Amino acid sequence: MKIWLERESAKPIYLQIRDRISRLIKSGVLQPGDRLPSIRSLAESLQVNKLTIIEAYNVLEADGIISARQGSGYFVNCVNRSSANLKSTFAPVQNVIIPEQGRSSFFDMYTATVEAQAQPGIVNFGCGFPHPPKDIDLIARRALRQTPDGLFKYDLPQGQLTLRRQIAQMLIQQGMEVTAEDLIVTNGSEQGLSLALHYYLQPGDWVIVETPTYFGALASLENLGAKIIGIPMTAQGMNLDLLEKYLKSHRPKLIYTISALHNPTGITTTQAHRQELLALAEKYECPILEDNAYEGLTFESAPAPIKAFDKQDLVIYLGTFSKTLMPGLRVGYMVVTGKHFHNILERKLLHDLHTSTISQAIVSEYLASGHLRRHLNRLRTENLHTRDAMLAALERYFPQEARWTVPKGGLFLWVQLPEHTPIQTIRIEALSQNVLVPCHSVFFPDRKGYPAMRLTFTPSPEEIEQGISVLGKLLKKYLCAKIAS
Repeated sequence: MKIWLERESAKPIYLQIRDRISRLIKSGVLQPGDRLPSIRSLAESLQVNKLTIIEAYNVLEADGIISARQGSGYFVNCVNRSSANLKSTFAPVQNVIIPEQGRSSFFDMYTATVEAQAQPGIVNFGCGFPHPPKDIDLIARRALRQTPDGLFKYDLPQGQLTLRRQIAQMLIQQGMEVTAEDLIVTNGSEQGLSLALHYYLQPGDWVIVETPTYFGALASLENLGAKIIGIPMTAQGMNLDLLEKYLKSHRPKLIYTISALHNPTGITTTQAHRQELLALAEKYECPILEDNAYEGLTFESAPAPIKAFDKQDLVIYLGTFSKTLMPGLRVGYMVVTGKHFHNILERKLLHDLHTSTISQAIVSEYLASGHLRRHLNRLRTENLHTRDAMLAALERYFPQEARWTVPKGGLFLWVQLPEHTPIQTIRIEALSQNVLVPCHSVFFPDRKGYPAMRLTFTPSPEEIEQGISVLGKLLKKYLCAKIAS
C-alpha cells in the first residue's frame, strides 16, 4: 500500500492520510479485513509525527471505515450487507392500563442486570450499557490536570458553567433554543427524573405514561403514590386519540414520554407526532416530562425534541451522558425554563448539593476536545452493525407470529409475542443455556402486559447469533406445544 502526501496542500496532513486510505478502500486495493500499516511504520514512511497517524486513524475509525483490535493494530471494516427486513411489524392491541397500586420490581431488575455483567459466558440481552470509550484514561488525566484546584471544592447545584455552556451548544444543534441558564446538571438522568416527578406530582395525582415504558419511571411513580394511566404505544408512538380521551376525563398532572429511541421499544416519533402531543398538552394544560436518554445514539438525523416547540414552559427535557460515554460518570442534565427552574434547583441543592465536579470535568473535556463526537460515531457504527445482525437473526430463528420494532438507533429493540406465550418459563430455560432476557412485565404498569422481550443489540454479532438461536428454538417449542394442546 502506497500513500503519498501533497506537502503544499492546505488540507491538514492527517486528513490527507484519511482521504487516501478511504480511496484505497473504495477502489478495492484494501479489502475488508486487511490490516493497515502500524502507526510507527506509516509515520516513518511518510516522515510525519506518530500523532498525525493516530489522528488519521482515529478519524477513519470514527467514520466506521476501520477498527482497532487490541494488540493487533487497525483493520479495514467489513461492509455490512445485511439482508434483514428493516420494516417494523410492531402492532400491539391498544389497551389502556390503569393499575392498582403495586410493589415496584425496580430493585430486582436493576441488580439482576448489573450482576449479569460479571458472569462469564452469558449472552446478556438485558444490559443497556454502551461500550466505554477507549480513551477514557487519557481524557480523565487531561481533565484533572487542567482544573485541579476547583475539583475538590463545593460547586454550584446547577453544575459547572463551562459544561452547561457546552451542553447548551449541543442542544442548540438538536433544534432547541436553550442557554446555560436553563440547564441543571444532575447525577444521571435518574436524578432529573426524580426531581421532576416530585416537583409536579403529589400522592394520588394522575399521571400519563406510555405502555410499555422505562421501568425506572414506573418505580418512581409507584414510590411517589401517583395513579398511573398507561396509554398504549403504536408503531408511531403514544396513541394520541386515547391520550386526549384521558386528558379530558382524568385531568392528569403530568405526561411522561420518551420521544427519541423509546425505552423499551426503540421507537422514535415524528415531528408531527411531537407537535400534536404538545398541542394536546397545551389544550389541557398538562406538563410534559420528555426523557431522551438515548438521543445521542441515533443512526440518522431526528426531529427536534418536543421541548424545541415549547413556548409555554410546559416541557422539562432530560438527557444524560450515561448512555453515550459511561454510566459510572453519573452526569445527566435537565432543561428547565420559566418559573420552574428555581424551585427545581432548590430541590437539587437539598438532594445532593452538587454533581461530582470530577465527573463534570471529564465530560467537559470530552466535549471540548471533540472526542465525544468521534466516540459517538464509533458507537453508532457498531450499533448499526449489531442491530442489523439481530434483525437478520430474528428473521432466521424466531417464529412467524413474533413481531418486532426496527429502531433507528439506541441499544434496544422490542419483540411482541403471541398471547399466552409462557414467557417466564422461556426466560428460565434460556438462562439455563446462558442467555439472559429481562422480565417483560417490569415495563408495564400492571406488571403483566402482553408477552414481549426487550433485547439489547450491544453483544457481538456472534453472541447475538447464539442467543437468538436459543430463544428462537424455545419460542417455537412452546408455541408448537400450545397449538397441539
